[in-house]
Amino acid sequence: MRAVRDSGRRFQSSGRTGGVMRTVPDHLSGGHRELALGRTLRAAALGGGGAFKIRASDVFRTIRRRRQETLVVFLVDASDSMGEGTTSRIALAKGAVLALLRRAYLNRDRVALVSFRDRSAQVQLPPTRSSTLARQRLRRLAIGGATPFSAGMHEARRLIELERRRDPGLQVLLIILSDGEANVARERGADPRQEAVSEAAALRHKQTSVVLFDTGSQSRDNLLPEIAEVLKVPCHPLQGDKLARLVELIEQGRGSGP
Repeated sequence: MRAVRDSGRRFQSSGRTGGVMRTVPDHLSGGHRELALGRTLRAAALGGGGAFKIRASDVFRTIRRRRQETLVVFLVDASDSMGEGTTSRIALAKGAVLALLRRAYLNRDRVALVSFRDRSAQVQLPPTRSSTLARQRLRRLAIGGATPFSAGMHEARRLIELERRRDPGLQVLLIILSDGEANVARERGADPRQEAVSEAAALRHKQTSVVLFDTGSQSRDNLLPEIAEVLKVPCHPLQGDKLARLVELIEQGRGSGP
């Protein structure tokens, strides 16, 4: 899957809102109906002749631009193992999300929060621009139970697909924070690890940029290196003293992905 590139110019042709990008002849306007009055009158005046008359060839339309929207989906592992350690992994994950919410607010991005724990995954916060609401949901996030990694990936993918049906041109950035343990499958009898890898493979076809963070598990069962390989993205270690670097990596991640 090719990444959605983002060099800072997050604008696209749109409707009647935003700054003027250009004016074009009516037959090249692609259905835009806003009249570029000044350009049209100048074209008519330059046409010469007797009485002032606006011909079809004099009509120009305005093509405006609007900020291209990005949806940032946080997929957070809330299983029991995320609470382990002197500084719990979930504390690191929450600190990272809070830091990124500030950046998302400045960028006017929408954010969503999906968590997985015990035997299922939940959309804790549907897409919103309210950083206050996002913080409240994050702080109330329940912790404990097993690690249904594949359920989390599936729920995040379902959310992305739903939003893409509403806006096919939507840019999506998925941020995964986990310790990489996968021990519960969605389907009875399935292998939890293989199921998670299959979900990652399915995500590769969704034109989604992904940034993957390992919250610090040293277990040989850590699935994140394999997930990273499937998604064709690096797996970054998440450490408590590197939140500034984390935000920088996220910004880089907007232009890279599977």
